This record gives sequence, C-alpha cells and structure tokens, in this order.
Amino acid sequence: MQAVVKEKPAPGLKVATVPKPTAGPGEVLIAVRHAGVCGTDLHIADWDDWAQHRIRPPVVVGHEFAGEIAAMGDGVEEVADLKVGQLVTAEGHIVCGHCLQCRTGNGHICRNTRIIGVDRDGAFAQYITMPVTNVLPLNGIPTTVGAIMDPIGNAFHTVLTADIPGSTVFIAGCGPIGCFAVGIARAAGAAKVIASDVNARRLELAARMGAHLTINAAEDDVVRTVLQATGGEGADVVCEMSGVPSALHQAFAAVRMGGRVQLLGIPKDAVPVDFASEIIFKGITVYGVIGRKMYETWDHMRRYLTSGLLDPRPVITHQFPLARIDEALAAIRSGGAGKIILEIA
Repeated sequence: MQAVVKEKPAPGLKVATVPKPTAGPGEVLIAVRHAGVCGTDLHIADWDDWAQHRIRPPVVVGHEFAGEIAAMGDGVEEVADLKVGQLVTAEGHIVCGHCLQCRTGNGHICRNTRIIGVDRDGAFAQYITMPVTNVLPLNGIPTTVGAIMDPIGNAFHTVLTADIPGSTVFIAGCGPIGCFAVGIARAAGAAKVIASDVNARRLELAARMGAHLTINAAEDDVVRTVLQATGGEGADVVCEMSGVPSALHQAFAAVRMGGRVQLLGIPKDAVPVDFASEIIFKGITVYGVIGRKMYETWDHMRRYLTSGLLDPRPVITHQFPLARIDEALAAIRSGGAGKIILEIA
C-alpha cells in the first residue's frame, strides 16, 4: 500500500510502498478515506528537537483519520457493534487500561499511552489497524469531518470542562483547534465569544465560526479590549490555545477574578509565571488539557456534530491527495491555511 513515511532521522517525509497491515485479534482493519494534517506532522517532517527525541524511524506518520472498516480480527464481533463497510474514526491514543489513571476514568492521561503516527504506524496510509476499543462509528458524519474529530475533540475537551452557558469566553489563539473552540463555545451557549490571534486569515475563520469579537494581537491591546468588552470584569473562561508566552500572560490578565483558564497550547520553552499576582490573588482555576477524555469527549462530539449544533467545515481550507503531502505541509507553514485534509481513498 501507499503511505507517508518518516524513513530516516533527517528532515523530510517520503511517499513509499509499505506492507499492508492485517487485523489481529481484537483489531479492526480500516481503509482510510481522509486524514487530517496537523502541527505534529510538521514537527516530524522538519525533524525538530521534539521529533528527534520522540520519533524512531521508520514509521508511517499521521494520527487524524476516518475511513471504512475493511476487515475485523478474531473476537471483534463479540465486543463491538461494528461491521465491514461501516464508516468509522478512531481515538489515536492507545492506552494500557491497567494503570491508575486508566482505572480511575482518566485514560486520556494514561502513563503508558502510545500514539499512532508517533509511537507506532499511523494513518497517512491506505490502511491502518486499530484496537477495536478505539474505533468509533461516525453515525452519518462525513469522513472529511470524521478525519478531524481528533483535533475537534481537543477543542471540546478544552471548552466543555468549563461552565459555558451564559459565560463570556475568550479564545486566545485561532489555529484550527482554536477556531473549533469558538464554534463549540457558541453552540454550548456562551453569551459572548472573543477570539485573538496575530494572523488575519485565522481571525476571519474564527469570525466564520461565530466569534462575536476578534482581536488582532499584533495591532491591538488584547487585555484592554477584553476588559472593555466585559465591563471591566474580564472573561469568565479563557481558553489559551497557542502556547505563546505573551498569550499565556494575556490569558491570566484577561480572566475575571475567580474565573477559569484552560491551557491547551504547549509552550516551546519554560514560561515564567507570577503565581501570586496572576493566579493566587485572582482566585482562578487553571486546567491543563491533554487529548480527549476517553470517551466522554467523543460522545459530546458525536452529539454536537450529528445534531447540527456544530459545523466545523468552514475551518477546512485545503484538501490534497496523499502524494502531495509536501504541499500540504507547505500550506501550514505559509500561515494562510486552516485545517488541511489528505484525500486517501
């Protein structure tokens, strides 16, 4: 089969012919139709410091996908209501099920997590095998949307672990996940959604997803604008999606006393924080977001997507065939893209 491979420990990815996998006991073989390209894939392609310490080539990359069940391994029919030909997506974090976190309902922070496209072969391929426990029916959701339920799930986790109905929500960072978060906050009943970024194109996408107010952080005073928009109180909930140090400090400054800051963005380096003035004396709650709650977040997603409460498609700006992976990555680097999809089958 054709796949995008990190072939060796050096910059670049290669479209190559690799063996087609087979479904073992408890596994499902999925013919991939669409896959989402994200910043992690760019890190791997560029072979940056993170990739050098995490990736062990050769490996098929890609961790966001949707497709059609092509075959099922032994025992699958006994534990899941799945069938050949069914359209599905999958949770890309494969967890152990035995650690303290898994056994207390916190599998999303399993200490033994293995991620497809990072720790094992991934989804930029014509076929992928997944444990049946990770496979989720799309229930009418198109595979173009199913392919990006992984990052949409990150946005759901970020937003819906806060008290949203009637709140003012400030989204700092309008990459694809930030734009999804805007739409989710609106759908969940936020009274006002404010979004900031330094990229005008991304702010356009945030507005299309329902932001009431957008702030160009390269031109305007973000904190002052949020305070003005909230009668001087600050936002009830701030979702920091960029990991940029200045945006992190803006998040703490723009949240109201007693409010909540949700941290999804990952800083490249250590960020100094004045815990006394930024957190303690304001009495705020800070929540670190990783992945998607397994499987509470997925249930939330399917309900919002199948009911029409959320339409993430305005964020999808580009689609490329698998062989044009380099063009897809170039579109991300350009800063002019939202979410990018690979067409595989």
